[in-house]
Amino acid sequence: MLARLGRDLGAGLQEMHRRFGPVVDVGHGPARAIYLFGADANEHVLSSAAAAFEWGPAMRSLVVVDGPTALVVSDGEDHRRRRRLVQPAFSRRRVDAHLGLIVREVDRVLDTWRPGSRLDAHASLRSGVRRIVLRALFGEHLGDRADEVGERLEPALRYIQRNPLTRLDVSAGVNAYSRSRRGVRATDEIVRAEIARRRGQQEGGAGSSDRADEGDPPDVLSALLVEADADGDVLDEDELLDQVRSLVAAGYDTTSGGAAWLVLELGRNPAVLAEMRDEIADVLGDRPPTVGDLPRLSLAFGAVHETLRLWPPGFGVPRWSIASSTLHGHEIPAERLVLYSPYVTGRLPELWPEPERFDPKRWAPGAPDPHPYSFVPFGGGYRRCIGFALATLELQVIAVRLAQRVEWRLRRSDARPTGLASATPKGGVPIEVLALR
Repeated sequence: MLARLGRDLGAGLQEMHRRFGPVVDVGHGPARAIYLFGADANEHVLSSAAAAFEWGPAMRSLVVVDGPTALVVSDGEDHRRRRRLVQPAFSRRRVDAHLGLIVREVDRVLDTWRPGSRLDAHASLRSGVRRIVLRALFGEHLGDRADEVGERLEPALRYIQRNPLTRLDVSAGVNAYSRSRRGVRATDEIVRAEIARRRGQQEGGAGSSDRADEGDPPDVLSALLVEADADGDVLDEDELLDQVRSLVAAGYDTTSGGAAWLVLELGRNPAVLAEMRDEIADVLGDRPPTVGDLPRLSLAFGAVHETLRLWPPGFGVPRWSIASSTLHGHEIPAERLVLYSPYVTGRLPELWPEPERFDPKRWAPGAPDPHPYSFVPFGGGYRRCIGFALATLELQVIAVRLAQRVEWRLRRSDARPTGLASATPKGGVPIEVLALR
Protein backbone atom coordinates (compact mmCIF):
# COMPACT_ATOMS: atom_id res chain seq x y z
CA MET A 1 0.00 0.00 0.00
CA LEU A 2 2.79 2.45 0.88
CA ALA A 3 4.51 1.59 -2.40
CA ARG A 4 1.33 2.53 -4.28
CA LEU A 5 1.24 5.86 -2.46
CA GLY A 6 4.80 6.49 -3.59
CA ARG A 7 3.97 5.77 -7.25
CA ASP A 8 0.69 7.72 -7.45
CA LEU A 9 -0.39 9.46 -4.25
CA GLY A 10 -3.94 10.29 -5.37
CA ALA A 11 -4.76 6.82 -6.71
CA GLY A 12 -3.13 5.24 -3.68
CA LEU A 13 -5.25 7.27 -1.26
CA GLN A 14 -8.43 6.37 -3.16
CA GLU A 15 -7.52 2.67 -3.11
CA MET A 16 -6.78 2.82 0.61
CA HIS A 17 -10.19 4.35 1.28
CA ARG A 18 -12.02 1.80 -0.92
CA ARG A 19 -10.31 -1.16 0.73
CA PHE A 20 -10.20 -0.13 4.37
CA GLY A 21 -12.78 2.61 4.99
CA PRO A 22 -12.65 6.08 6.54
CA VAL A 23 -9.98 5.41 9.22
CA VAL A 24 -6.82 3.55 8.20
CA ASP A 25 -3.73 2.88 10.34
CA VAL A 26 -0.91 1.89 8.02
CA GLY A 27 2.88 1.63 7.93
CA HIS A 28 5.66 0.95 10.41
CA GLY A 29 8.11 3.05 12.38
CA PRO A 30 8.54 6.61 11.09
CA ALA A 31 6.35 5.77 8.07
CA ARG A 32 3.36 4.86 10.23
CA ALA A 33 0.36 7.16 9.97
CA ILE A 34 -3.41 7.25 10.38
CA TYR A 35 -5.31 8.30 7.26
CA LEU A 36 -8.77 9.83 7.62
CA PHE A 37 -11.19 10.06 4.70
CA GLY A 38 -14.44 11.91 4.03
CA ALA A 39 -16.23 15.07 5.08
CA ASP A 40 -16.65 13.85 8.66
CA ALA A 41 -12.91 13.27 8.89
CA ASN A 42 -12.19 16.76 7.59
CA GLU A 43 -14.58 18.28 10.13
CA HIS A 44 -13.02 16.19 12.91
CA VAL A 45 -9.51 17.47 12.22
CA LEU A 46 -10.39 21.03 11.24
CA SER A 47 -13.18 21.83 13.68
CA SER A 48 -14.85 19.47 16.15
CA ALA A 49 -11.63 17.89 17.48
CA ALA A 50 -9.15 20.52 16.27
CA ALA A 51 -7.74 20.95 19.79
CA ALA A 52 -6.49 17.35 19.62
CA PHE A 53 -4.11 18.15 16.76
CA GLU A 54 -1.03 20.32 16.26
CA TRP A 55 0.61 21.53 13.07
CA GLY A 56 4.26 22.07 14.00
CA PRO A 57 5.44 18.46 14.45
CA ALA A 58 3.57 17.37 11.30
CA MET A 59 4.88 20.25 9.19
CA ARG A 60 8.50 20.02 10.36
CA SER A 61 9.67 19.24 6.82
CA LEU A 62 8.68 22.78 5.72
CA VAL A 63 10.95 24.54 8.21
CA VAL A 64 13.88 24.48 5.77
CA VAL A 65 11.95 27.04 3.67
CA ASP A 66 9.38 28.58 5.99
CA GLY A 67 11.44 28.90 9.16
CA PRO A 68 10.48 27.92 12.71
CA THR A 69 8.06 30.82 13.34
CA ALA A 70 5.97 30.67 10.14
CA LEU A 71 2.22 30.37 10.65
CA VAL A 72 2.09 26.91 9.09
CA VAL A 73 4.46 25.46 11.73
CA SER A 74 3.15 27.46 14.70
CA ASP A 75 0.71 26.26 17.34
CA GLY A 76 -1.13 27.52 20.39
CA GLU A 77 -0.64 31.08 21.57
CA ASP A 78 2.32 31.60 19.23
CA HIS A 79 0.09 30.89 16.27
CA ARG A 80 -2.78 33.01 17.56
CA ARG A 81 -0.49 35.98 18.11
CA ARG A 82 1.22 35.72 14.72
CA ARG A 83 -2.06 35.13 12.90
CA ARG A 84 -3.56 38.20 14.58
CA LEU A 85 -0.66 40.32 13.31
CA VAL A 86 -0.57 38.89 9.77
CA GLN A 87 -4.31 38.61 9.08
CA PRO A 88 -4.95 42.34 8.35
CA ALA A 89 -2.54 42.16 5.42
CA PHE A 90 -4.96 39.75 3.72
CA SER A 91 -8.24 41.58 4.17
CA ARG A 92 -10.62 41.36 1.22
CA ARG A 93 -10.08 45.04 0.40
CA ARG A 94 -6.32 44.63 0.26
CA VAL A 95 -6.52 41.44 -1.80
CA ASP A 96 -8.96 42.98 -4.29
CA ALA A 97 -6.60 45.94 -4.74
CA HIS A 98 -4.16 43.54 -6.45
CA LEU A 99 -6.53 42.73 -9.33
CA GLY A 100 -4.86 45.15 -11.75
CA LEU A 101 -1.45 43.71 -10.89
CA ILE A 102 -2.71 40.17 -11.48
CA VAL A 103 -4.20 41.06 -14.87
CA ARG A 104 -0.98 42.77 -15.98
CA GLU A 105 1.24 39.84 -15.03
CA VAL A 106 -1.06 37.19 -16.53
CA ASP A 107 -1.19 39.20 -19.76
CA ARG A 108 2.58 39.56 -19.65
CA VAL A 109 2.86 35.77 -19.76
CA LEU A 110 0.25 35.32 -22.48
CA ASP A 111 1.95 38.00 -24.59
CA THR A 112 4.88 35.58 -24.99
CA TRP A 113 2.68 32.81 -26.41
CA ARG A 114 2.64 32.60 -30.21
CA PRO A 115 0.45 30.59 -32.62
CA GLY A 116 2.18 27.33 -33.42
CA SER A 117 4.45 27.46 -30.40
CA ARG A 118 4.77 24.50 -28.06
CA LEU A 119 5.36 25.19 -24.40
CA ASP A 120 4.82 23.99 -20.86
CA ALA A 121 1.86 25.97 -19.57
CA HIS A 122 2.79 25.16 -15.98
CA ALA A 123 6.31 26.58 -16.24
CA SER A 124 5.13 29.62 -18.19
CA LEU A 125 2.31 30.54 -15.82
CA ARG A 126 4.51 29.78 -12.81
CA SER A 127 6.79 32.65 -13.76
CA GLY A 128 3.82 35.01 -13.88
CA VAL A 129 2.42 33.78 -10.57
CA ARG A 130 5.84 34.28 -9.01
CA ARG A 131 5.91 37.91 -10.14
CA ILE A 132 2.37 38.45 -8.84
CA VAL A 133 3.25 37.05 -5.43
CA LEU A 134 6.49 39.02 -5.13
CA ARG A 135 4.86 42.29 -6.18
CA ALA A 136 1.90 41.69 -3.87
CA LEU A 137 4.34 41.03 -1.02
CA PHE A 138 6.95 43.69 -1.73
CA GLY A 139 5.40 46.21 -4.10
CA GLU A 140 7.08 47.57 -7.18
CA HIS A 141 10.41 48.34 -5.48
CA LEU A 142 11.31 44.65 -5.27
CA GLY A 143 8.84 43.39 -7.85
CA ASP A 144 11.44 43.46 -10.62
CA ARG A 145 13.58 41.05 -8.59
CA ALA A 146 10.83 38.41 -8.50
CA ASP A 147 12.71 36.03 -10.77
CA GLU A 148 15.90 36.46 -8.75
CA VAL A 149 14.10 35.70 -5.48
CA GLY A 150 12.36 32.74 -7.08
CA GLU A 151 15.64 31.31 -8.36
CA ARG A 152 17.22 31.63 -4.93
CA LEU A 153 14.33 29.84 -3.25
CA GLU A 154 13.87 27.17 -5.93
CA PRO A 155 16.35 24.63 -4.44
CA ALA A 156 14.50 24.76 -1.12
CA LEU A 157 11.09 24.49 -2.81
CA ARG A 158 12.27 21.38 -4.67
CA TYR A 159 13.73 19.96 -1.47
CA ILE A 160 10.49 20.11 0.52
CA GLN A 161 8.74 18.12 -2.21
CA ARG A 162 10.94 15.15 -1.32
CA ASN A 163 9.73 12.31 0.83
CA PRO A 164 10.81 13.25 4.40
CA LEU A 165 11.96 9.67 4.95
CA THR A 166 14.56 10.03 2.20
CA ARG A 167 15.84 13.46 3.19
CA LEU A 168 19.04 14.23 5.06
CA ASP A 169 18.59 17.58 6.81
CA VAL A 170 22.30 18.01 7.47
CA SER A 171 24.58 20.56 5.85
CA ALA A 172 27.33 18.86 3.90
CA GLY A 173 28.55 21.63 1.65
CA VAL A 174 27.22 20.46 -1.72
CA ASN A 175 24.16 18.39 -0.84
CA ALA A 176 20.56 19.43 -1.57
CA TYR A 177 19.92 20.55 2.01
CA SER A 178 22.95 22.84 1.95
CA ARG A 179 21.84 24.36 -1.36
CA SER A 180 18.43 24.93 0.16
CA ARG A 181 19.83 26.71 3.18
CA ARG A 182 22.06 28.93 1.04
CA GLY A 183 19.07 29.93 -1.08
CA VAL A 184 17.05 30.79 2.00
CA ARG A 185 19.86 32.92 3.44
CA ALA A 186 20.26 34.74 0.11
CA THR A 187 16.51 35.43 0.03
CA ASP A 188 16.64 36.76 3.59
CA GLU A 189 19.40 39.19 2.61
CA ILE A 190 17.12 40.73 0.00
CA VAL A 191 14.19 40.98 2.41
CA ARG A 192 16.33 42.39 5.24
CA ALA A 193 17.63 45.11 2.91
CA GLU A 194 14.07 46.04 1.94
CA ILE A 195 12.97 46.11 5.59
CA ALA A 196 15.89 48.40 6.43
CA ARG A 197 15.05 50.68 3.49
CA ARG A 198 11.43 51.06 4.58
CA ARG A 199 12.26 51.56 8.24
CA GLY A 200 14.76 54.20 7.21
CA GLN A 201 12.05 56.00 5.28
CA GLN A 202 9.72 55.85 8.27
CA GLU A 203 12.36 57.24 10.63
CA GLY A 204 13.15 59.96 8.12
CA GLY A 205 9.52 60.98 7.86
CA ALA A 206 9.08 59.62 4.32
CA GLY A 207 7.43 56.36 5.21
CA SER A 208 3.79 57.30 4.90
CA SER A 209 3.61 56.19 1.28
CA ASP A 210 4.57 52.69 2.38
CA ARG A 211 1.61 52.29 4.72
CA ALA A 212 -0.62 49.38 3.83
CA ASP A 213 -3.77 51.49 3.71
CA GLU A 214 -2.33 53.95 1.18
CA GLY A 215 -0.92 53.63 -2.32
CA ASP A 216 -1.92 51.19 -5.02
CA PRO A 217 -1.65 48.32 -4.49
CA PRO A 218 -1.04 47.92 -0.70
CA ASP A 219 1.72 45.33 -0.45
CA VAL A 220 1.89 42.79 2.36
CA LEU A 221 5.31 43.78 3.70
CA SER A 222 4.01 47.31 4.30
CA ALA A 223 1.15 45.92 6.34
CA LEU A 224 3.41 43.63 8.37
CA LEU A 225 5.78 46.51 9.15
CA VAL A 226 3.09 48.88 10.41
CA GLU A 227 0.41 46.61 11.87
CA ALA A 228 0.29 46.17 15.64
CA ASP A 229 -2.35 44.65 17.87
CA ALA A 230 -4.19 46.46 20.66
CA ASP A 231 -1.22 45.99 22.98
CA GLY A 232 1.26 47.41 20.47
CA ASP A 233 2.75 43.98 19.75
CA VAL A 234 4.54 43.58 16.40
CA LEU A 235 6.45 40.82 14.63
CA ASP A 236 10.16 40.79 15.34
CA GLU A 237 12.52 40.63 12.36
CA ASP A 238 13.05 36.85 12.45
CA GLU A 239 9.27 36.31 12.59
CA LEU A 240 8.80 38.77 9.77
CA LEU A 241 11.35 36.98 7.57
CA ASP A 242 9.69 33.62 8.23
CA GLN A 243 6.20 34.93 7.40
CA VAL A 244 7.38 36.58 4.18
CA ARG A 245 9.39 33.55 3.06
CA SER A 246 6.57 31.13 3.76
CA LEU A 247 4.10 33.38 1.92
CA VAL A 248 6.39 33.51 -1.10
CA ALA A 249 6.81 29.74 -1.10
CA ALA A 250 3.16 28.87 -0.59
CA GLY A 251 1.91 31.73 -2.72
CA TYR A 252 3.57 30.80 -5.96
CA ASP A 253 4.19 27.08 -5.52
CA THR A 254 0.58 26.11 -4.79
CA THR A 255 -1.10 28.72 -6.99
CA SER A 256 1.01 27.88 -10.02
CA GLY A 257 0.09 24.24 -9.46
CA GLY A 258 -3.57 25.21 -9.47
CA ALA A 259 -3.03 27.15 -12.71
CA ALA A 260 -1.47 24.05 -14.30
CA TRP A 261 -4.43 21.85 -13.38
CA LEU A 262 -6.81 24.56 -14.62
CA VAL A 263 -5.19 24.60 -18.08
CA LEU A 264 -5.30 20.81 -18.13
CA GLU A 265 -8.99 20.55 -17.23
CA LEU A 266 -10.11 23.32 -19.61
CA GLY A 267 -8.10 21.64 -22.37
CA ARG A 268 -9.73 18.30 -21.60
CA ASN A 269 -13.21 19.85 -21.65
CA PRO A 270 -13.55 22.01 -24.78
CA ALA A 271 -17.34 22.26 -24.47
CA VAL A 272 -16.98 23.73 -20.99
CA LEU A 273 -14.35 26.16 -22.25
CA ALA A 274 -16.56 27.25 -25.16
CA GLU A 275 -19.50 27.94 -22.84
CA MET A 276 -17.24 29.83 -20.46
CA ARG A 277 -15.96 31.93 -23.35
CA ASP A 278 -19.52 32.84 -24.34
CA GLU A 279 -20.34 33.98 -20.80
CA ILE A 280 -17.14 36.03 -20.57
CA ALA A 281 -17.82 37.66 -23.95
CA ASP A 282 -21.35 38.59 -22.87
CA VAL A 283 -20.11 40.21 -19.64
CA LEU A 284 -16.72 41.63 -20.63
CA GLY A 285 -16.25 41.56 -24.36
CA ASP A 286 -12.48 41.77 -24.77
CA ARG A 287 -11.70 43.93 -21.75
CA PRO A 288 -10.08 42.61 -18.56
CA PRO A 289 -12.32 41.89 -15.55
CA THR A 290 -12.87 44.24 -12.64
CA VAL A 291 -13.64 43.14 -9.11
CA GLY A 292 -17.30 43.97 -9.76
CA ASP A 293 -17.36 41.73 -12.84
CA LEU A 294 -16.17 38.56 -11.16
CA PRO A 295 -19.47 37.60 -9.43
CA ARG A 296 -21.13 37.65 -12.87
CA LEU A 297 -18.64 35.16 -14.33
CA SER A 298 -20.11 32.07 -12.72
CA LEU A 299 -18.49 29.57 -15.08
CA ALA A 300 -14.99 30.95 -14.50
CA PHE A 301 -15.67 30.83 -10.75
CA GLY A 302 -16.94 27.27 -11.14
CA ALA A 303 -13.97 26.21 -13.26
CA VAL A 304 -11.57 27.36 -10.55
CA HIS A 305 -13.53 25.60 -7.81
CA GLU A 306 -13.83 22.39 -9.84
CA THR A 307 -10.08 22.46 -10.38
CA LEU A 308 -9.50 22.84 -6.64
CA ARG A 309 -12.02 20.09 -5.89
CA LEU A 310 -10.32 17.60 -8.19
CA TRP A 311 -6.74 18.80 -7.64
CA PRO A 312 -6.36 20.41 -4.20
CA PRO A 313 -2.89 21.69 -3.29
CA GLY A 314 -2.44 18.97 -0.68
CA PHE A 315 -3.74 15.45 -1.39
CA GLY A 316 -3.00 14.26 2.13
CA VAL A 317 -2.63 17.01 4.74
CA PRO A 318 -0.71 16.10 7.92
CA ARG A 319 -1.40 16.88 11.55
CA TRP A 320 0.14 15.58 14.78
CA SER A 321 -2.24 14.09 17.32
CA ILE A 322 -1.57 15.42 20.82
CA ALA A 323 -4.64 13.92 22.49
CA SER A 324 -6.75 10.87 21.74
CA SER A 325 -10.02 11.34 19.85
CA THR A 326 -12.64 9.08 18.26
CA LEU A 327 -13.96 9.04 14.70
CA HIS A 328 -16.50 6.51 13.39
CA GLY A 329 -15.88 4.39 16.47
CA HIS A 330 -12.13 4.25 15.90
CA GLU A 331 -9.72 5.67 18.44
CA ILE A 332 -7.08 8.04 17.12
CA PRO A 333 -4.38 7.86 19.79
CA ALA A 334 -2.11 10.68 20.88
CA GLU A 335 1.42 11.03 19.55
CA ARG A 336 0.61 9.89 16.04
CA LEU A 337 0.89 11.38 12.57
CA VAL A 338 -2.58 11.85 11.09
CA LEU A 339 -3.51 12.84 7.54
CA TYR A 340 -6.86 13.94 6.13
CA SER A 341 -7.45 13.98 2.38
CA PRO A 342 -9.15 16.83 0.48
CA TYR A 343 -8.35 14.85 -2.68
CA VAL A 344 -10.35 11.77 -1.72
CA THR A 345 -13.20 13.83 -0.27
CA GLY A 346 -13.47 15.79 -3.51
CA ARG A 347 -14.04 12.57 -5.46
CA LEU A 348 -16.59 10.78 -3.28
CA PRO A 349 -19.80 9.97 -5.21
CA GLU A 350 -21.97 10.33 -2.10
CA LEU A 351 -20.87 13.96 -1.90
CA TRP A 352 -20.36 14.84 -5.57
CA PRO A 353 -22.59 13.26 -8.27
CA GLU A 354 -20.36 12.01 -11.10
CA PRO A 355 -17.34 13.10 -9.11
CA GLU A 356 -14.78 12.60 -11.89
CA ARG A 357 -16.68 14.94 -14.24
CA PHE A 358 -15.37 18.49 -14.52
CA ASP A 359 -18.59 20.49 -14.12
CA PRO A 360 -18.31 24.21 -13.26
CA LYS A 361 -22.11 24.43 -13.03
CA ARG A 362 -21.93 22.64 -9.67
CA TRP A 363 -20.97 26.08 -8.35
CA ALA A 364 -23.53 28.18 -10.22
CA PRO A 365 -25.90 30.50 -8.34
CA GLY A 366 -28.88 28.45 -7.19
CA ALA A 367 -27.01 25.12 -7.27
CA PRO A 368 -27.11 23.07 -4.04
CA ASP A 369 -24.45 24.05 -1.53
CA PRO A 370 -21.68 21.48 -1.07
CA HIS A 371 -21.94 19.25 1.96
CA PRO A 372 -20.13 20.85 4.93
CA TYR A 373 -16.42 20.05 4.93
CA SER A 374 -16.61 18.34 1.54
CA PHE A 375 -14.57 21.13 -0.10
CA VAL A 376 -11.48 22.03 1.90
CA PRO A 377 -8.62 22.76 -0.53
CA PHE A 378 -7.39 25.54 1.78
CA GLY A 379 -8.23 23.82 5.06
CA GLY A 380 -10.92 25.21 7.30
CA GLY A 381 -11.82 26.62 10.66
CA TYR A 382 -9.74 29.30 12.32
CA ARG A 383 -6.58 28.03 10.59
CA ARG A 384 -7.85 28.28 7.02
CA CYS A 385 -4.98 29.21 4.66
CA ILE A 386 -4.41 32.92 5.12
CA GLY A 387 -3.74 33.48 1.41
CA PHE A 388 -6.77 31.63 0.03
CA ALA A 389 -8.50 34.78 -1.28
CA LEU A 390 -5.43 35.95 -3.20
CA ALA A 391 -4.87 32.48 -4.68
CA THR A 392 -8.51 32.20 -5.76
CA LEU A 393 -8.44 35.67 -7.32
CA GLU A 394 -5.30 34.81 -9.29
CA LEU A 395 -6.85 31.60 -10.62
CA GLN A 396 -10.06 33.38 -11.64
CA VAL A 397 -8.10 35.95 -13.61
CA ILE A 398 -6.02 33.23 -15.27
CA ALA A 399 -9.20 31.39 -16.28
CA VAL A 400 -10.77 34.54 -17.73
CA ARG A 401 -7.73 35.78 -19.64
CA LEU A 402 -6.92 32.33 -21.04
CA ALA A 403 -10.49 32.03 -22.33
CA GLN A 404 -10.42 35.53 -23.80
CA ARG A 405 -6.99 35.46 -25.40
CA VAL A 406 -5.83 31.94 -26.32
CA GLU A 407 -6.89 28.82 -28.16
CA TRP A 408 -4.73 25.82 -27.33
CA ARG A 409 -4.67 22.07 -27.40
CA LEU A 410 -3.09 19.68 -24.95
CA ARG A 411 -0.18 17.72 -26.31
CA ARG A 412 -0.79 15.18 -23.56
CA SER A 413 -4.14 14.89 -21.79
CA ASP A 414 -3.11 12.38 -19.13
CA ALA A 415 -1.41 13.60 -16.00
CA ARG A 416 0.02 12.01 -12.89
CA PRO A 417 0.40 14.25 -9.86
CA THR A 418 3.77 14.63 -8.21
CA GLY A 419 4.97 16.41 -5.07
CA LEU A 420 4.17 16.23 -1.39
CA ALA A 421 3.99 19.83 -0.16
CA SER A 422 1.85 20.71 -3.19
CA ALA A 423 0.71 18.51 -6.07
CA THR A 424 1.51 19.44 -9.66
CA PRO A 425 1.25 17.53 -12.96
CA LYS A 426 4.36 15.42 -13.47
CA GLY A 427 6.15 16.65 -16.56
CA GLY A 428 4.14 19.88 -16.64
CA VAL A 429 1.27 20.65 -19.01
CA PRO A 430 2.62 20.57 -22.58
CA ILE A 431 0.38 22.55 -24.96
CA GLU A 432 0.38 23.84 -28.51
CA VAL A 433 -0.89 27.37 -29.00
CA LEU A 434 -3.34 27.27 -31.91
CA ALA A 435 -4.40 30.93 -32.13
CA LEU A 436 -4.58 34.18 -30.24
CA ARG A 437 -8.01 35.72 -29.89
